[in-house]
Amino acid sequence: MFVKSFAVLLFAVAFAFAAPSNAGNAPSNAGNTQVANTQAVPAQPAGESPAAAPAEMVPVDVMQEELSLRDSVMQVRDSLCMVEKDSLRKTVVVEEAKCANWEQSYQVMKQNNEVCAKALGIAIEASEKDKDRADEERRKAAVMSSSSFMGGLLVGALLFWLIFD
Repeated sequence: MFVKSFAVLLFAVAFAFAAPSNAGNAPSNAGNTQVANTQAVPAQPAGESPAAAPAEMVPVDVMQEELSLRDSVMQVRDSLCMVEKDSLRKTVVVEEAKCANWEQSYQVMKQNNEVCAKALGIAIEASEKDKDRADEERRKAAVMSSSSFMGGLLVGALLFWLIFD
């Protein structure tokens, strides 16, 4: 509003300076003054700024249409914001549920891993014990067979010595 009234005032001043300054030519000065007066801003009381000038008269119907249009635009924006807000809330809830599910899955996997590690440790120990027992039994069997063979040779040598001596 201030810019508009300032532009009109500036136009009026420029038009007044552009008018010829012939005092003898009354009809042309009167015409210029009349044009300048129609373009001039209405006089304001002293102490009021141009921003406090009264608003232009706008028909009530136009004002109501503009207000209803503004209200409907704001209502659409509000509803869009509410939809987006609800969507983001639902997304947060879904992500929190996923996080809780992943945490629970991680804890279950961790517990299963511990159980499997214990079972594997026990199985490895049992396997090593079985392997050690099998190795010991092989050694015993080898010692037994070699001692039995050596005993047989000794018995045979003793018999040979008794028979041929």
